[in-house]
Amino acid sequence: MISVSAQNVDQGEQEDPVPMSREELANHLTTFSQERLVAEVMGMWDELGEMERELAMARQRARALDSELGDVRIRSGGRGDFAELEERFRVADARRKQLEVMLSNERVRRKEMEEIVGSDRVEELQRENSRLLKQEEEQMLLILDMEIKIDQLLTALKDSTH
Repeated sequence: MISVSAQNVDQGEQEDPVPMSREELANHLTTFSQERLVAEVMGMWDELGEMERELAMARQRARALDSELGDVRIRSGGRGDFAELEERFRVADARRKQLEVMLSNERVRRKEMEEIVGSDRVEELQRENSRLLKQEEEQMLLILDMEIKIDQLLTALKDSTH
């Protein structure tokens, strides 16, 4: 490889490359044979091509790693999602405690109601409530059956008039 450097003649050692003007560089390069210059340019061209390929591969690897990192964050829920889950858990826990208090209050209310009215009367009212719910369900089924029959009659009536 051709190097452009100044040489200290007094000490016989080579120093760091010295910046040259374009004219000085052109004059310096004329001292080399054309074959050597072509070989140097071709060598640098090949080296540049290899560096560009390595750069492209490094960029591709970086994109793949970024994509993989995004996938990992999505699968793991990410740090922000963890905080969100903690908040949702805290809210759900508060709701659970609220429901437990409501249940406890309802039990106390029922217990007090039994004491006032009497347990026999409460049991009687519960049986009556069950009977009424069953009767309501039977009547709903009867109404649905009647609606179906009415629809069938209307359809038959329309068919007979046409």
